[in-house]
Amino acid sequence: MELSKILLAGLVGTSLMTAFSYMVGRLCDSDLGEPKLLNKLLDRSKRLDVEVGPDSIWGWVFHYLTGFLFAGAMALYFCLTENDPTWWLAIVLGCVLGLFGVLCWITMLRLHSSPPEMDLELFLLQLVGAHIIFGLGATLVFRFWASCYGL
Repeated sequence: MELSKILLAGLVGTSLMTAFSYMVGRLCDSDLGEPKLLNKLLDRSKRLDVEVGPDSIWGWVFHYLTGFLFAGAMALYFCLTENDPTWWLAIVLGCVLGLFGVLCWITMLRLHSSPPEMDLELFLLQLVGAHIIFGLGATLVFRFWASCYGL
């Protein structure tokens, strides 16, 4: 699978999931945006001697890099299993990635010396939903690419 396809799938999936997280956060009057929370973790880190503002580029960089890795994991799955990127499989893979994301966030928050205050249950619940949106967005790219290029 081509790198450009994976990068585009990661870009689309991450953008859609981030929009979903910000929308849910706005509806629930809670700060659920992953890039902002990543910036808070970076800023409060005692291991890093850096000041990172809430709207710093670093949270976005780490968030999108993770999205590219997740899209790569989906692409690898499709290649190894020779399964077609179906909508049903997008939801299943989104759930799996979401549960992995939940484990990563719980680990980061527990290991952090000064984690940000947040509605953790709401954040983790919407995180799984956001990853389902990610899976659907990435699959949209994989399916479009396949239909355009006969892959």
